[in-house]
Amino acid sequence: MNDMVLYLFMFFTVTSAQPSHDGRKVYIVYMGALPSINDYVTIEDYHFSLVRSVTGKSYTPSLIVSNYGRSFDGFAAWLTEEESKKLSVMPDVFSVFPDGMLHLDVINNGGIHSGLRTRHL
Repeated sequence: MNDMVLYLFMFFTVTSAQPSHDGRKVYIVYMGALPSINDYVTIEDYHFSLVRSVTGKSYTPSLIVSNYGRSFDGFAAWLTEEESKKLSVMPDVFSVFPDGMLHLDVINNGGIHSGLRTRHL
């Protein structure tokens, strides 16, 4: 149950998925379990280095929208489609997907709530 709440929080914390002025949109980068990072001071530094490696000269720290590093490793960042594809093939990255607003629908079965489902808009 706690994992479900955490994943829902991840999706609802980044709600602005409209393209920015330079063709970027917000992508969620999921990296799985928290790593033991020896080469970086913080997990945020590691996320910044990954984004910097795919964005090159266009990198600014403001490209990172949010860092997820309490229960799992991941972040949200303003990226182009090409940059997201580069990130998705990196060894430490489990998946990269565009942020989108999700709405929860309560399934009502005779007055008894039998579960939740999500609907992409």
